[in-house]
Amino acid sequence: MPKNRIIIIIGVLIALLPLLGFPRLWESIFQVVAGLSIILLLIWATIDKRLSLKAKAQRRQIHKHREAEMNAQKGALKQVSQEESL
Repeated sequence: MPKNRIIIIIGVLIALLPLLGFPRLWESIFQVVAGLSIILLLIWATIDKRLSLKAKAQRRQIHKHREAEMNAQKGALKQVSQEESL
């Protein structure tokens, strides 16, 4: 389940808590747990986003490196074929 949906569900539960008739202590405990859950989900989302951006940058770097190698190989082959035609 996506993190956004989980946060929305937790928000709806927090909004419905006063209507469910729990004792004040339980209601407070649920609110604290829900709040901590939202914080942890947001931290998780931030870390996940940073890691995915870092992986994307590494993939780009690898792609550029491979592209440069391929161009160097093509240049070498081109030079060999030109020398052979002479």
